[in-house]
Amino acid sequence: MFKIREYEPPLRVQITIKNLFIFMAYFLTLTFFLAIAYYPEKYQFFSEHISNLGRIESVLGSSNTTSMIVIMVGFGLCATLFLTVAILYFLNRNLYMWHVKGVLSLITTFGIACDAIPSDHPKLKILHIIGASSFIGGFAAFNAFVQISSLVKKKKDKQKEISKADTIWDIFFSIVVIALLIGYFVLFALDASNIDISLIDPIFQKVIIFAEILALYLIDNIDI
Repeated sequence: MFKIREYEPPLRVQITIKNLFIFMAYFLTLTFFLAIAYYPEKYQFFSEHISNLGRIESVLGSSNTTSMIVIMVGFGLCATLFLTVAILYFLNRNLYMWHVKGVLSLITTFGIACDAIPSDHPKLKILHIIGASSFIGGFAAFNAFVQISSLVKKKKDKQKEISKADTIWDIFFSIVVIALLIGYFVLFALDASNIDISLIDPIFQKVIIFAEILALYLIDNIDI
């Protein structure tokens, strides 16, 4: 990130995948703020889950049709973009660790698609719960794997021309995404144990999603 690298340039498909992630970041951010704008009551950013924006009815019982449609369309577009990423990995087997990245992309795609289902749907609520876990967990796992595999590949290839600052940057983001992934599973375990995490879960959910988006946005094309 700090200088133009001198080793083998990224393949066109890697640049395409990076651009798809950038588009997804824009769509996801736009979807979030549009859904807040059309939410029928004031959205409590620090105490409400993102899922509340996609409910059939708001927490207080108001009709939430517009915001729900925004979430469904936005998440649907993001799922399509991530599915495209998965397909590109499976079609380009010369990419480093393509199979693991492809599978994690599919898990994230499934999660985003199911997360678009309203959390208060009488019959499909379970799919939303599974989707939300698959989306956040899969996205964090994908990002962590991309960061770690990038470091491993550089060490394996003995790329001496990489600057010390660049290496520190990569290690820093690897630690961040791994910490977020561990934090997510810790909260998941606490929730499964019926321990109240309502004070930290909503904000941590937003932190992990947007931090993961930022990490993918900043990663170099060659590392995809």
